[in-house]
Amino acid sequence: MTVSAHTADSGEHPVVVAIRTGAAPGGDHRDRLIAAMGELLAEQGYASVTVTGIVSRARVSKRTFYQHFSDREECLLATYRVVAESPLHRIAEAATAVVGTGLPVREEIAVVTGAYLSAMAEHPLLTRAMLTEPGSTGAAGLAARREVMGRFADGLVALSQTRGRALAVGLAQALVGGINELVLSAVESAEVPAPEMAAAILALGDTVTDLAVAVLDAQSPEGSSTQNSLPDGSA
Repeated sequence: MTVSAHTADSGEHPVVVAIRTGAAPGGDHRDRLIAAMGELLAEQGYASVTVTGIVSRARVSKRTFYQHFSDREECLLATYRVVAESPLHRIAEAATAVVGTGLPVREEIAVVTGAYLSAMAEHPLLTRAMLTEPGSTGAAGLAARREVMGRFADGLVALSQTRGRALAVGLAQALVGGINELVLSAVESAEVPAPEMAAAILALGDTVTDLAVAVLDAQSPEGSSTQNSLPDGSA
């Protein structure tokens, strides 16, 4: 199994399901190692995670770890990429669900941004780790972050195109960065209990929707995109 494989029923990677629910990710050793890394990141932060701790949590040998990863940094970045699949998957699902419904644009956007925030709120401690820890690994971490954020931005561009508007790539990237900064502000304090973090993420719904609407309106030739539904199937 590769790190991008999804479960057949939920569409989410088995590792993401395992971290969120506490269930075992199955017999695949790589999946078990990634799930263990995700759990430890959420519990104690990357600085305190060791290979010994990862293999102990995954119930595999160090030899097995090094068959899949050269070091804990590579394991961290693999975990980051896998965990990032969940909100991206939720966005795609939500976007598909609103097509053809005739909802006003703002409501359509609220559905999509709400799906993203809900995914981030399901495990706020892991969300904090994913927003902060990869950058601590240097160039490789920054490249992984750009890759994931780029995929998010590309998804927003594709969504805008299917709904009759071509969102500029630069604006999509700015929107992604703004949303993630808002989420980070809700989870960055280690003194806030996880349930309060989750509530703070979900409370960003209106702000994030307003931000997305403003970005769309900024390049809309007629303005006031929030007042009308986007035309279905237009190019």
